[in-house]
Amino acid sequence: MQFMAAKLIDITSYSPKSSDIFFFDNNVWMYLFCPLGDYNKNKQKFYSTFLQKIETSRSTIFISSMILSEFSNRCLRMDFDLWKKKTGNHNVEYKKDYVGTQRYKDTVEEIKASVNNIMKFCEKTSDNFNAIELKQVFTHFLSIDFNDSYYLELAKLGKYKFVTDDSDFAKYSNHDVEIFTSVN
Repeated sequence: MQFMAAKLIDITSYSPKSSDIFFFDNNVWMYLFCPLGDYNKNKQKFYSTFLQKIETSRSTIFISSMILSEFSNRCLRMDFDLWKKKTGNHNVEYKKDYVGTQRYKDTVEEIKASVNNIMKFCEKTSDNFNAIELKQVFTHFLSIDFNDSYYLELAKLGKYKFVTDDSDFAKYSNHDVEIFTSVN
């Protein structure tokens, strides 16, 4: 199978068309909706502006349960780290000491609100496990993490334009998926 070099498209100069179909990586959703985020305001601005352009153009964004799982788990782990720092107890365990606390429950409520907001912009899609070529996932997995490998194959299968802020995709070219990112 022949692959093109990584095709990176700068979101700041791209004008979405109504026929475009996008799939956002979790890191983009983290910039846009993580209740604990508040980091890298420039990246937030770039992706927020791009999301607005997509909305205006009436393009479609698909999302899978895997992305929502990553989003939820990452937000909870970030809050756990903040909780450890705040309490000064660095020997606590996530499941034993944090899960079930009032702080955990409050964070879950914030994440639920964020997920509901994300879903206002997206259409649900299956992860199409039955149609994904695991051989290709494992080929990618030699250079990038498993979820990224899987998302490449999902994007290829769904003909999605993949929006990410993961620099691994700039270095990895063993695929033929269009990668949309903030190059700033």
